[in-house]
Amino acid sequence: MPYDLEKNVRIRQVLLLIGITLLALSVLLFLGCLVNFFEFNSFAAFGHSGLRSLAALAVFGCLLAAIGSWDD
Repeated sequence: MPYDLEKNVRIRQVLLLIGITLLALSVLLFLGCLVNFFEFNSFAAFGHSGLRSLAALAVFGCLLAAIGSWDD
């Protein structure tokens, strides 16, 4: 039984939108850190540096966007 992707069009659209939003947010936060509007230390979490946390946010956004744009 093949998997029908047409049933999940709304889910894929939401994943794509969330992924692009997270990616844009991480870029804006990174640029804010570059112009000293924010500090990288303010994004530090669980013993990781702030830069690594912003990069993880960007990677997660890219993964969600890739899953959302998946098509046969």
